[in-house]
Amino acid sequence: MSLELELAVRFLRRRGKGLLRGTALAALSGVALATASLVITLAVMTGYRQAIATALQRGNAQMIAFAPRPLSLDAAAKLVRVVKQVPGVKAADPVMYVSGLLQDPREPSNPLVVVLKAVQRPPPYTGLSTWPSRGPELPAVLGYRLAARMGVKNGAIVHVLIAPKAGSLVLPSVTCRVAGTFHLQFSEFDEQWMIVPLGRLLHVLPGAGATGLEIALDDPMDARKLRPAVERALPGLIVTDWFDMNPALFAALKWQTLSLFIVLSLVAAVASFQVSSALVIVSVEKRKTSGALQAMGAPPRLVRRVLMLVGCMLGGAGALAGIGFGWIVSLVMTHFRLLSFPPGLAKVYMVEFIPLRVTPLHLAAVVAVSTVIIAFASWWPARQAARMDPVTALRSV
Repeated sequence: MSLELELAVRFLRRRGKGLLRGTALAALSGVALATASLVITLAVMTGYRQAIATALQRGNAQMIAFAPRPLSLDAAAKLVRVVKQVPGVKAADPVMYVSGLLQDPREPSNPLVVVLKAVQRPPPYTGLSTWPSRGPELPAVLGYRLAARMGVKNGAIVHVLIAPKAGSLVLPSVTCRVAGTFHLQFSEFDEQWMIVPLGRLLHVLPGAGATGLEIALDDPMDARKLRPAVERALPGLIVTDWFDMNPALFAALKWQTLSLFIVLSLVAAVASFQVSSALVIVSVEKRKTSGALQAMGAPPRLVRRVLMLVGCMLGGAGALAGIGFGWIVSLVMTHFRLLSFPPGLAKVYMVEFIPLRVTPLHLAAVVAVSTVIIAFASWWPARQAARMDPVTALRSV
């Protein structure tokens, strides 16, 4: 152990006056709470971003190729075979999106805006392996909140009005039989979506066609990297990925995370002033020791380094305690799903539950910011104490 470190440990271990103990405890607690706030806030924002991304990927494929004109099933099947040859593409299926008005039997004058997503095979989240074939009605799987709002159960008949063709004043009506519900934990999907079979919807709506292709990837994070290859394979289609379909949302989350990190870093800087106060009291109470060291030939930089170590050890202990506390709070809040929202708030935040995710990158950022702040807070009092004249320090005792 070096001399500076040994002296710093002695300064902290030796029992001082009540003022020193109280100031040191306040410094430790302030830095710990500020650091814990940083960790928890970053965990909330990371979990929020991941929750939205996961819900978006559950409801949609990672990439969608839109056709300028409606595609027949045969034309869509040929494009599916072509795009499946692209390395990294896991699957592709034709899809059709249709906006409509769902008639509520309890309030006929107040229909609900819904989106019919028509696919050839039922998605896994619907719980169906194949589409039911009984009856002339289209089987439909509703978002669980939409079904609850309508008060319908499996087997119920619902009617959806579709936008008319250009020049027509007749609203086509699609009759559907509820075949189940799905729960994607994303407000828009759970409150407005209906999943129906593509082939049977095209039979009900003559002249309509597939909107485009849904493309699933082996790795969803490779969407931007694979997009040029998919565009070359589908030259006549407009290709977009799940990043570009929600650019404003993810940009807002990114800047919100950065702004919160900066604001809470300023809070941590304010809390670090308690470390400066504790060092001032340490330098006053230990001025006899500092004067004796300098009288025996110790250079001022030794005293400065000792007090710097005292401040860094005190602030560092608070920062480590805060990181541990913030990590534990994040685990507890995620385990007990404390950040869950009722339907009204879920519509605002777009998800029903936000998990708290502590990432190594954010922990490294918290450690780096805390280290810089604590070191700066310790430097000025240590510098001033090291400049004290040893004779004056000895006489003042």
